[in-house]
Amino acid sequence: MAKKKGDYSEGSIRRSMARGAGARGQNALNSNGSDAFNVVRRSTKGHYRIEFMNVYENRTNKDVELRITYGKDLVAQHIGVPIDMVTLKQKKTNGNQTLTSLDEVFYVKVGQDVAGKLSIRTQRLWKKSNLIFIFQAKKIALKPPQKAFVRSKGFKKRTTSQIAESKRKGYHKRRGGTY
Repeated sequence: MAKKKGDYSEGSIRRSMARGAGARGQNALNSNGSDAFNVVRRSTKGHYRIEFMNVYENRTNKDVELRITYGKDLVAQHIGVPIDMVTLKQKKTNGNQTLTSLDEVFYVKVGQDVAGKLSIRTQRLWKKSNLIFIFQAKKIALKPPQKAFVRSKGFKKRTTSQIAESKRKGYHKRRGGTY
């Protein structure tokens, strides 16, 4: 059977495979980078920066009972996602409680990703209650500003022959000759 133009022989296919990515082991790369990125997004560890703080004074007992729902609503409104996508996972089983206040910290999750932390402080005063909501979004760590590039070592000194050569060139240029 005669070969047509564009047909590939078995040898050329082997050569292309030997020169290609498959021969160098590039096809067996795992996706370490994307796995690490997903782990970081879902991890609660990281840096958090304050996004907003809302204080509500003179609240009723019903408002205090619904504080977690209010917190979800505030966070969903700030992030811009539907309320049913936001879930709160409590950081500790019971919050830090004093005589007049209760502090609770929740991790805010949108799907499986951690979006930030929500701190809810309930202050019970003589005849009223206050609610304080603080949302901290998960962000990349701040880096200090970089200094300008400074060369730590001086330039390499010229050798004796290089100095002599530049002197000769200068002498010949002054005399009008070619070197």
